[in-house]
Amino acid sequence: MSTSLPNPGLSRRAFLGSSGVAVASALLLRGKAAGAADDHDPVPLPETAFGPPIPDKGYLVEEIGTGGLYYVTEGSYQALFMVTRRGVVVVDAPPTLAAALPAAIAEVTSNPVTHFVYSHTHGDHVGAAGVLFPGAQMIGHRDTAATLARRDDPKRPVPVRTFTSSTRLMVEGRRLDLFYPGPNHEPGNIFIYAPEQKTLMWVDVVFPGWVPFKDLALAKDVPGYLAAHDTALGFDFETFVGGHLTRLGTREDVEIAKEYNLDVRAASFDALASVDFFAVLDEIGFLNPDDPSFLNQWELFDTYLEAVAAHAEEAVLAKWLHLLGGADIFTRGHCLEMVESIRIDENAVAANL
Repeated sequence: MSTSLPNPGLSRRAFLGSSGVAVASALLLRGKAAGAADDHDPVPLPETAFGPPIPDKGYLVEEIGTGGLYYVTEGSYQALFMVTRRGVVVVDAPPTLAAALPAAIAEVTSNPVTHFVYSHTHGDHVGAAGVLFPGAQMIGHRDTAATLARRDDPKRPVPVRTFTSSTRLMVEGRRLDLFYPGPNHEPGNIFIYAPEQKTLMWVDVVFPGWVPFKDLALAKDVPGYLAAHDTALGFDFETFVGGHLTRLGTREDVEIAKEYNLDVRAASFDALASVDFFAVLDEIGFLNPDDPSFLNQWELFDTYLEAVAAHAEEAVLAKWLHLLGGADIFTRGHCLEMVESIRIDENAVAANL
């Protein structure tokens, strides 16, 4: 069912706020739908968004189960390390943990760091690897190695041990399985699985208690990003490490993240079928040679895609606004990214196109 637009002469701002596209309360500049707060009054966070407090020393280090597996956080980023008989295997080295990570390891063991695993290439998660652990064996997916070779960044040394689909890292009886589900957050973004502790680490995709970061956490491959949730749930895990925020996650957190993303996808499909492209065309004067917007295709598509995203956002927030932290902040961007993926990756045709 297509949505027609009221009053030909409405401004672009008025169009986006009109009831004709089911976004009567949408705010153009921030993208809040019904029930969301304004820019200066964000929606209160749900209890599930909070983790354990950070001690005065500035970081938290805790063992996960038994068997020498630990996680470290300063409240925003997370890293993992596993203690072996004579060494330590570290997964990720965020610059925000540059001081805390060595201190946390020293609390547990005097063993040197012998192996370093890249979850992916992004500097906010691995940008201190070369500074903190220059003597460690660097391990990562071959796409990670190729990207880091192009970056030529001494703070992120190129992995010397690479793999294509999966590899098993056995160090003095300790085991980590590294698995690549295909492109998702970025090419080379892997799962790190500790079977003894039933722990899965997958960075920058699932944020326990929160919606994803901005624009589906900057996913480079949205269909792959969605599909990888099912792949993750195929592992036998109880504890989840997402790389961000304070608390550890659970299997249920991954299931919730999958549900949220599928709701964004369904709402985006519905919005593409509901918002009338040619009504937008007419509304902004694209068909009138005397209107300043005539032939301004960027204004046309920006207005149309914002309207579609606002329509989808309203449906998503009706369910998730008070269930996940940050839904009022980032859901509009998630819908916009999903709309573009549906149009481009899935070759779905919008209403009247």
